[in-house]
Amino acid sequence: MQHRNSEDATGGQLSRRQLVKYAGVGATLAAAGPFVGVEAAHADPDRQDQATAGAGRADDRIWRAGDHHIHSEYSGDFDTSTNPPTFHKGADAVYPIVTNAIMAKNFGLTWAMCTDHGGPTHSKVNLEQAYPDLLRSRRLVPEVLQFWGMEFDAPAMDHHTLMIPRHADEAKQLFELESR
Repeated sequence: MQHRNSEDATGGQLSRRQLVKYAGVGATLAAAGPFVGVEAAHADPDRQDQATAGAGRADDRIWRAGDHHIHSEYSGDFDTSTNPPTFHKGADAVYPIVTNAIMAKNFGLTWAMCTDHGGPTHSKVNLEQAYPDLLRSRRLVPEVLQFWGMEFDAPAMDHHTLMIPRHADEAKQLFELESR
């Protein structure tokens, strides 16, 4: 069974979802040009002044705005007619992790967290595909502190965010938690 949804293209035309994805990739390239590789935001005195304005602190602490719940193209969809289920990118969000980081930076965030949806074999997708993309994004957009995590639902409640602290075994830790 081939993966299709109501927004897929028919007759060789682009779907709305594909158009949004391609527009996002173009915006990423346009936005990344002058920004990727620039010194970290906290090293820029003007940004630091803006970050501490109104904080009323005399010490070295600064306010760091961020987002703890961002989906990437790895919030996908699974074709369960295959064994094992086949993962398809972009069911809920279409942007690559690096695009999300660049946009976070452009909106003035200093940290962001990738929290994709799960699924039957998502722990493996996260470990083998998404995590290498997160590492690449961290190198390309060092101005944004990027965390790893996941979205999960609690019974009779809305969804929640699980944040993994940055450390050498963060990918293994998330894999073990998610695969359970």
